[in-house]
Amino acid sequence: MKKITYITLLFATILFASCEKYKVEYDQAPQVEFKPITVTLAKGTTTTPGRTTVLVQLIGPHQSSDISVPYTIDAASTAVAGTHFTASTTGTVTIPAGSSTGSIVITAMPENVPSARRLILVLSDGGTLPVSPNYRRSTITIQ
Repeated sequence: MKKITYITLLFATILFASCEKYKVEYDQAPQVEFKPITVTLAKGTTTTPGRTTVLVQLIGPHQSSDISVPYTIDAASTAVAGTHFTASTTGTVTIPAGSSTGSIVITAMPENVPSARRLILVLSDGGTLPVSPNYRRSTITIQ
């Protein structure tokens, strides 16, 4: 019995002593991206229209000044601004200094959405920071 206890303690000591802690840090250049990249927005009713928030997030350390991020609506979108939805910002979203995110609030115009419409937002180059190539688009389906 003592031998089994000794072997178990020896094994546990080796097991716990071999664990290393890794500190995960982002060490690349700062960039921006959409989060989430796909959203389904229920159109709601005329009195309570559907609403969703699409975040533009900073990947990297917080910045000491505001970050301006231009965006466009892709030509492949079937949703039209002012007809099927409204957006809280037009063409540029700002990530405030010391923050990780800026937001675009999309509000459906349910009386004008008889069938599903697709809105594709695209982050544009030319802002304060480069855009992540993998997360530069966000698709919102209004239905």
